[in-house]
Amino acid sequence: MLPCNGMAFAPAIAKIHELCFEQPWSEEQFAKLLSLPTCRLWMNENGFLLCSEVSGEMEILTICVLPEKRRQHVAEDLLNQLFTYAKSKNIQRIFLEVAKDNPPAQKLYIKTGFTLSGERKKYYARPNGSVDALCFTKQIKGDIL
Repeated sequence: MLPCNGMAFAPAIAKIHELCFEQPWSEEQFAKLLSLPTCRLWMNENGFLLCSEVSGEMEILTICVLPEKRRQHVAEDLLNQLFTYAKSKNIQRIFLEVAKDNPPAQKLYIKTGFTLSGERKKYYARPNGSVDALCFTKQIKGDIL
């Protein structure tokens, strides 16, 4: 699957995001992101991955997998599609943040070659407070995928 841009995907990904997060992004927020020339979207019937691409680097903005499809390699497949694209475009690094209280996602990122590169205190707002974010980086340049 190739990355695709287009506001037409905003309703579908907003619905998936709502099933995955306590404080989901709105359809309007996704439409604005998808209208940006730097935005990249990979999606299938079970989830999606949304990135920003600027100056030889990418940031994963969000990755969502339908709850009933988790632990079936959907997220890993989406990440591998991203890595293939990144290598073809000579992307040097991919960044992301993940909630400190989300060990399954952290395990996936480490499994797919990301390394811990920092922490952001109280990064994610939650209904009952906030949670720290762990920052991860994956070097692509020269990486064999």
